[in-house]
Amino acid sequence: MEKNIKSVISPLKKENIKCFPVNIEDVKINGFWKYALERNRRVSIPLLYKLFLKHKTIENFEIESGIKEGEKTKRIATDSDLYKWIEGVSWDLQNEWDEKNLNLLDKLIDLIGKAQKEDGYLNTNPYRSEKKFENLKYSHELYCGGHLIQAGIAHYRTTGKENLLNIAIKWADLICEKFGKGKIEKTDGHPEIEMALVELYRTTGKEKYLEKSGFFLEIENPDYWGLPNIPFLKFNELTGHAVRMIYLCSGATDYYIETGNKKYLKVLKNLWEDLVLRKIYITGGIGSRYEGESFGFPYELPNLRSYCESCASVALMMWAYRMFLIEGECEYFDIFETTLYNSFLSSISYDGKKYFYVNPLASIGTYERKEWYDCTCCPPNIQRFIASLPGYFYAISKDGIYLNLYDSSESLITLLSGKKVKIIQKTDYPWKGRVLLIVEPEEEFNLYLRIPKWCKNGEIKLGEKIYKVISGKYFKVKIKGKEEILMDLNIKGDFYSANPSIESCRNCLSIKRGPLVYCLESVDNPEIDLFNSLIWEQKLKEKFENIFGGIITLNGEIFAGTNKLPLYEKSKDFKINYKRKKFKAIPYFLWANRGKSKMIVWIAKK
Repeated sequence: MEKNIKSVISPLKKENIKCFPVNIEDVKINGFWKYALERNRRVSIPLLYKLFLKHKTIENFEIESGIKEGEKTKRIATDSDLYKWIEGVSWDLQNEWDEKNLNLLDKLIDLIGKAQKEDGYLNTNPYRSEKKFENLKYSHELYCGGHLIQAGIAHYRTTGKENLLNIAIKWADLICEKFGKGKIEKTDGHPEIEMALVELYRTTGKEKYLEKSGFFLEIENPDYWGLPNIPFLKFNELTGHAVRMIYLCSGATDYYIETGNKKYLKVLKNLWEDLVLRKIYITGGIGSRYEGESFGFPYELPNLRSYCESCASVALMMWAYRMFLIEGECEYFDIFETTLYNSFLSSISYDGKKYFYVNPLASIGTYERKEWYDCTCCPPNIQRFIASLPGYFYAISKDGIYLNLYDSSESLITLLSGKKVKIIQKTDYPWKGRVLLIVEPEEEFNLYLRIPKWCKNGEIKLGEKIYKVISGKYFKVKIKGKEEILMDLNIKGDFYSANPSIESCRNCLSIKRGPLVYCLESVDNPEIDLFNSLIWEQKLKEKFENIFGGIITLNGEIFAGTNKLPLYEKSKDFKINYKRKKFKAIPYFLWANRGKSKMIVWIAKK
């Protein structure tokens, strides 16, 4: 096992991908995302651990190991919450080393090891099940085990220690022994094990883990909950439970990368097209139905009742990243960035203490973030992703480096040749579109700069030359020696329309500024009936406001309805009285941080 790999995933079969991951520790963020990283480390992670103690997540392992007597809590997939938290702490040690956290992990790993059975089985509370593997549709046993594997890999890659990884391997060996043709021919009701086993294959080099992932993906009657009970290769649309569906896609993408089976790539491309053309919100959220936390019909994207589970945002970025590695195309990081800055970032409060489970695009003032959920899958998922975020900023290819995300940072990237490249980003992104890149290479290489799809009339200055850039493409720069590159991505407020097939957004407008979706919130607009107003395309005024660490608000005019209306009336008698008023819009990710309030993203067009 190679100990210098510290990336989130680490493909082995490099002939099937165009780009390769970089280590998390290679990128040091000091701009917009620095606050989120430090808040995650100093507030979110320790607070969730205290809540694990309060709600007996840790105690379950103590009871299972015989250290303590008592009745275990019976929340769904409880073990996975701790494993995701451990993964997050492990990745974050690459951002900032902390001996105290390292020692805490060792204590928890020792406890987890004591709770593991002699044969490798490990689950403190199989949901709706008394015996192991007897009720896989609901038990989350393989789902929890998948997160155990990923936690073990994260801990090993960051620290070099094998204590948690060995526990995960012992568990995975039991799965390999018990599941297969002529054995248990079912998989977990919640996909996760598929990508975990591929990553364990990548970590250990043992083919049996890759083969078992393929078995789960191709099982004839997998017995999922919330998904059609068909093998992955028979899926022709994104359907059912959004998180489970996209975890399944992520596992299948990993499996394709390691096997090169073109049937998988064909299905994955078809499912991606279904996503971007019919089933994703402007915020990058997915999963439109409360019923089953699921995808709806094509273009079924309601705003007030949008579900957009926080875990679904994490899953989508995981899948988009894997698809990018295969093809090296800008479209995947366009989706990644949109989700990152909007649906994902709205999932956690500005102070890092509370979370949304769902992320609607409109609210009548009933939504608020919470510290804890009985199904607390989202908080540790958010934490592990934030901790790993620096590892997504860059990727390397056979001829150079892809720059995918922009923020003030200092990075030292290792090319495939082994030579180093230092890249400094100086920027106020996403508030401003100006990015200064200072590049210092040890050898000649190509730098590919992502030009987001939303960027119109962007420019790049190289020396005395200025180049116009094409949105939604990578701009290639040949770097021969130390170079300064000045990018202007031309960030400004723009109005967006929706496909008219989306009923809830028909004849409506929304506002975006660069990667950020904006919304109107009643706390800023107390005299405006957000659900009875008309807006038109206009030049918006930008204003810097010293709230939430300093943000740019967008200001304009709106026609606000002023009279009470009947539910229905003859068209000629339906009179609405409008008054022209000023409005303020804030970034969507910040809504509901000043108490409960009404909020809207899509507004009827005048």
